[in-house]
Amino acid sequence: MARAEAVEAEGATSEQRGCIERGYEVVERYPLYEPYAYAVILRNVETGGYKYCVDELPLTRRERRIFKRIVEALQWELKLPEEVEDPREYLREEARRVIHKFRISLGDVPGVSWHKIMYYIERDVIGFGPIDPLMRDPYIEDISCNGVGIPVYVWHRKYESVPTNIVFRSHDELDEYVLRLAHISGKHISTAFPILDAILPGGHRLAATFKKEVSTKGSTFTIRKFREQPVTIAEMIRRKTLTAEIAAYLWIAMENKLTAMVMGVTGSGKTTTLNALATLFRPTIKVVTIEDTPELKIPLENWVQLVARPSYGIGAEKVGEVTLFDLVKVSLRYRPDVIIVGEVRGEEAYVLFQAIATGHGGLTTLHAESVEAAVKRLTSPPMNIPPGYIPLMNLAIIIKRVRIRTPENPQGRIERRITDVFEILEYDNYKRVARWDAFTDTFETFFHESEMLRRIGMQIGMTHEEMLAELERRAKVLQWMAERGVSTVEEVAKIVQSYYSRPDEVYKRAEAELERLARRRRKRRAEQKA
Repeated sequence: MARAEAVEAEGATSEQRGCIERGYEVVERYPLYEPYAYAVILRNVETGGYKYCVDELPLTRRERRIFKRIVEALQWELKLPEEVEDPREYLREEARRVIHKFRISLGDVPGVSWHKIMYYIERDVIGFGPIDPLMRDPYIEDISCNGVGIPVYVWHRKYESVPTNIVFRSHDELDEYVLRLAHISGKHISTAFPILDAILPGGHRLAATFKKEVSTKGSTFTIRKFREQPVTIAEMIRRKTLTAEIAAYLWIAMENKLTAMVMGVTGSGKTTTLNALATLFRPTIKVVTIEDTPELKIPLENWVQLVARPSYGIGAEKVGEVTLFDLVKVSLRYRPDVIIVGEVRGEEAYVLFQAIATGHGGLTTLHAESVEAAVKRLTSPPMNIPPGYIPLMNLAIIIKRVRIRTPENPQGRIERRITDVFEILEYDNYKRVARWDAFTDTFETFFHESEMLRRIGMQIGMTHEEMLAELERRAKVLQWMAERGVSTVEEVAKIVQSYYSRPDEVYKRAEAELERLARRRRKRRAEQKA
């Protein structure tokens, strides 16, 4: 298996196991699977570049022999029942049973850690093998292997793209590993079909190529990790991705079924933003989501999740394929209030705009860095949206990955910011209602000029001043959620739905608790000065 060289001593340090290289200093060390696996972040003293080291407690020679015998026994004895709720838990229980049997037959073996052996069985038999520790790291978003002899790279939330100490040394080893990933995702990859796009257990997205059929350095793979608990609007406020005021504006927009597209490059946070916006709907609406891979998690019971299906055919034959275009068409039969398309990039965009034209709400994402670029994509093949249809999309939300520099950290750190919110009034007429200032890392808003708030107010019988007052009330509720540490989709949805039914009660509670929190902060500052 691909892993860093290590000595066998149970009590060896990270340095002794070869994790810390000459010319590097340790920046951070944190557990991945305590006490068997740790992440060690190293920095090159000369260049300042970072490296991610997986520091695992190695098996001794005796433990390795026992480990191999247990794996062979599992391969020989294990038969997965046809009906089992959780295959991974079943495998875990079978591994424990086999280990127990070996402990009885071998008796008391000095110097053998059965718990450590179980860790490696979970890693190599049940888990993801050499990259399993990376899959456990909550800071890692992407894992990429670019070929044989090249370090596996990760995208780390704090340190960006960094190489690891995991390297696949031979083509056979890497080919076998890619076949394994394909197998556990329930898909097929071979020299005849050398490209794979699949979903791994846990919802992680896998893209892979096989041998040198399409990639010159041999097999490759990239895993985009899926967060089991999506980022909420409250968490986005805490991270300063947007302000509570901008979030309140989007809340009013979602409640009134305004259509919106979230724009940005790959990895900028488009789907995250889409998920966060979906928690702001009224609980009484019906939502249909349409995706290539199931990534959205919406806290509504009346939600239909549709997922595209690839072709079963060979070559140009498209046997059994179900496209986003097919799903957008069939979604109209479900009588949805809102249709959410994970990403538009083809003819499905035209059907979505047709649905919006008939009164359905709509949300989607689009690869573009500006409104102008987005409109050019929408009006060009293969989407072919007529220019007159562009104003049917009410809002354009731009999210970017940006570098935040501070006096304490002049190199800066990578964060996500909603840099612009535009109202689309006409084709080639876009009004900016919010923007981010890169110099001060602050936001400027122009909601007093918002045409959409005026339109909503006319529909529900509120003046523009009353709409702005309602926006401020909701901003306070959202700020309260952020400062309270509300972290789950379910918690956010519960407060949002409570506000819909008892707005005054929720607002007064938020106002009172925010005042208490402010008093505590003032008291702490006074004590520190004293």
